[in-house]
Amino acid sequence: MTSPETLYQKAVTAANQGNFELAQIYLRELLSAHPHIAKAHHLMATTYMKLIQADKALPHARQAVQLNPANAASHWVLGICLANGGDLAGAINEFRAGCELAPTDAQAWNNLGQSLLEARRFAEAEAALRKGLSLRKDIPALSIGLAWVLWNTGRADEALEVAKSQDERTPNDIPILAMRAILSLYSAGTTNEDLRIEHAALGRRVEALTPLNPNRVPDPKPEDAERPLRVGFLSPDLYGHSVSRFLEPIMTHCDRSKMLIALYSCYQMRDEISGRLESMCGLWCDIFKIGDQLAAAEIRRHGLDMLIDLAGHTPLNRSMLLCHRPAPITMTYLGYPFSTGYTRTDYRIVDSITDPPGESDSYSTEKLLRLDPCFLCFTPPFDPPELGEAMIDPSTPITFGTFNNAAKFSPFILEVWARILAAVPDSKLVLKSYQFGDAAARQYVLGTLEKHGVDPARVELLEKIALTNEHLKAYHKMHIALDAFPYHGTTTTCEAMLMGTPVITLQGDGHRSRVGSSLLHAVGVPELIAHSADEYVEKAVSLARDRDRLAEYRRTLRGRMEKSVLMDGPAFFERFEKLLRTVWREKCQQGAGGTAARA
Repeated sequence: MTSPETLYQKAVTAANQGNFELAQIYLRELLSAHPHIAKAHHLMATTYMKLIQADKALPHARQAVQLNPANAASHWVLGICLANGGDLAGAINEFRAGCELAPTDAQAWNNLGQSLLEARRFAEAEAALRKGLSLRKDIPALSIGLAWVLWNTGRADEALEVAKSQDERTPNDIPILAMRAILSLYSAGTTNEDLRIEHAALGRRVEALTPLNPNRVPDPKPEDAERPLRVGFLSPDLYGHSVSRFLEPIMTHCDRSKMLIALYSCYQMRDEISGRLESMCGLWCDIFKIGDQLAAAEIRRHGLDMLIDLAGHTPLNRSMLLCHRPAPITMTYLGYPFSTGYTRTDYRIVDSITDPPGESDSYSTEKLLRLDPCFLCFTPPFDPPELGEAMIDPSTPITFGTFNNAAKFSPFILEVWARILAAVPDSKLVLKSYQFGDAAARQYVLGTLEKHGVDPARVELLEKIALTNEHLKAYHKMHIALDAFPYHGTTTTCEAMLMGTPVITLQGDGHRSRVGSSLLHAVGVPELIAHSADEYVEKAVSLARDRDRLAEYRRTLRGRMEKSVLMDGPAFFERFEKLLRTVWREKCQQGAGGTAARA
C-alpha cells in the first residue's frame, strides 16, 4: 500500500507540472483513507482553483483551515474561494487572519488589500497595500492595487506616480504599463504626446511577447467584397454596462443581409441586457475562462472578416487578442478614448470632432476611421421617467451636478466647479458616484472643494443607485450638468440630456476631452461647449441666471435628442456598415498575402 506521504508528494509533483487532474487522483486516494490531513485538503483546494472550480475548492479550503488554523496559506486559499463566490466579507476575514499569522508576508497584505479594494473600503485597502509595499517593492500587484485605490478616491495624479515608480523597479511589466496608460488619461497635466508615449510603450511590450501565428489568416479575395460581413465584437461589458448602451443600436438595426455579428464576452457577468444582446447576434462566445492563444484560435476558427475590440486597456479587457491577428482586419472602437498603442491593430473608429483630421492622426498607431457626424449612437435602457418639472420653479435654488465617475474629478475641474459655485450664491452641487460609499472618496472631494472656498453643506454626495429608473430620476436634482475634464463623460452626458438637463462641457485637444463636444453637436446644442476654463465658468453662470432658458432646455432637450443623429439607430447602422464595407473592399482588392502587417 502506498504511504500517505508518497501519495501527497506525487500530487505535489503533478500539480507543479500543471497536471491538476492527475494531482486530484492522488489526493482523492489519499483523503479517502486519511481524511484529516490538512495539507492534502489545502492542495486539493488549490488544484480546483487552478481549474476555475471555486465551488469544489471551497469545502476543501474550509477543511484545511479547520484542521490547521495556524497555516496562513490555508486562510489565503479559503479567502480566495470565498471572494470568488461573492462572499467578500468572509474573504476579508480570512485574509486578515492570514496577515495576523504572517505579518511580514507582503503577499498576505496584497490579498487583504485587493479584497478591501473590491469591497470599496478604500481607506483600509490603502493601508493594507502600503503595508505590503513597505515589506516588498518588487510585487507589481501591490502598486497596481494602490493605484486603483488612489484612482477611486480622485487622486489619479498620485496613482500615476505610483505606477511610474513601480515601472522603474520592475520594468516592462505589462499590467504596470497598462496602469500607466490608463491613469495618464485622467490627469489634466498630460498632453497628447504624453499619452502617445505611454500607449506606445505598452504596445511595444505586448507585441514583443505576442508571437504571430505562422499560419496567417488568409486575405480575402476580390469576389468577397460584397458578401455579408462577418464582424466580431470583443468586450467584457456585454451586460448592463455603459458600453452596451452604444453597442445595442448596432445590434438592433443590423441588416443581416449585410452583416453577421459575433459577440465575444470577456467577463462572466450576465443580466437581462446580456440576454437581449445574445438574442440579436449570430454567435455568442464566452472566452473569459481561456487564455489568449486558445481564444485567438477560437476566433480564427469562426472565420471573421473583422474583429473590433470595445474595451481598449480598461479593466478585464482582452485587447491583446488584436495582436494575434485572428481576423483579416482588426479595429478598436467605443470603450477607450485613445489609441491602443498596437501597431498590429488596423483601425480606430472616431469622428471629426473627437479627432480632427490633421491634428489627431499622428498620436494613433491605428489608422483613424471617422464616422461622422458622431461616432456614437445612444439607446436608453427603457422608456425614461418623466421630466422633473419641479426644477423649472424659479424659487428652487440652482443646483449644478454630475454623475460621472469620481475618478474623473481632477483637481483642475474641482477648482473650476468651485469658481462656478462662488459666482452663483446659494447654488448647490450634487455629485453621484459609487465611490461615495467610502469615507476616503467623500473626504477627497469635499476637502478639495472646501480648500477652494466651498462650504461642504452646499455639496450633496450620492452613492450608486442600483435601479436604472431611479438613477435617471436623480437628474431631477440638478438644473445644469457639468462635464468632467480632462476625461469627459459619455453615458452621463447622454442621460442628462435625455432627462432635459443641459450639459456644459470644456473642449480640450484630444479625444478624451472632446467626446462631450461631439455629443452636444450631434444633439444640436453647441452653445453649451466651452473652449477655456473661463468660458466654462461663464457659460455655467450665465445659464444659471437664465431661468427661461433652463425651462426651455427642460421641455425640449429630450425631444431634440430623440430626433437627432445621436439616437437615429437605423441611419447610424447604415453609416457604420458603409464605413466597414469601405475598408473591407480595400482589403479585398489588395490581392494575396498575409495579415501580419497592417492592411
